[in-house]
Amino acid sequence: MKALPFPCIRPAQDRVLEALPAMGSILSGNDALRGALADGLMLKDPGAAYYVYECSGEPGRVTGVVAICPTSVLAGDKGDASTDVAAAARAIAELKVQPRPVSLSYEASPVMDIILGAAKEGASLYAVTDPAGITHRAWEVKREDAVGAIRAMLDQAPEPALADDPAYAAALTGASQLLADEARAAGTYTGKEPFNFTVAVFFPAAQVSGAAPQVPTGLLTHQVARF
Repeated sequence: MKALPFPCIRPAQDRVLEALPAMGSILSGNDALRGALADGLMLKDPGAAYYVYECSGEPGRVTGVVAICPTSVLAGDKGDASTDVAAAARAIAELKVQPRPVSLSYEASPVMDIILGAAKEGASLYAVTDPAGITHRAWEVKREDAVGAIRAMLDQAPEPALADDPAYAAALTGASQLLADEARAAGTYTGKEPFNFTVAVFFPAAQVSGAAPQVPTGLLTHQVARF
């Protein structure tokens, strides 16, 4: 499957405990997000990277890799056509940032487990425990050899399956379609725009059953168009 590194918008490491509770406000609109970036509360990584995400607590520990993949992987998961989904799609399209990765499951190889385990030996960007007692950790992977190894493993993996709320997947698909329609109407559509990709956290299918954990909103986001 195609899953690529990406430049992430995320909280400043030393202000993550300030940023996460304020995400409802920070991601409420372009002006608020611009303000958080200007203030240094949020930052945009200058280069593309993969991210390793770990969720630990009851019932155990799950590790996934965060990357962008074609939004078409969500095409089979239409969710419902409710007004709530349509409103969520419009909000994402207007914000031009995907607020959190969509959770997917895939058949991971033992080699991938070794690669991600090695990445977790370094210092994490974040280690945040939420009110439910779940600890969320994230590591940035940008060293060329490590990026190449992860990409090679993901290239060999079969297409992933949705392990998230179908309504969220439908909203992401809808937002991508709205932005594509705007670009087509303006005569600028190329098919390579960031909104043709969704940021996802890929969890090994052996580690999850049914719904997978969700990365906290705002921790690792993907800018899908200029705002």
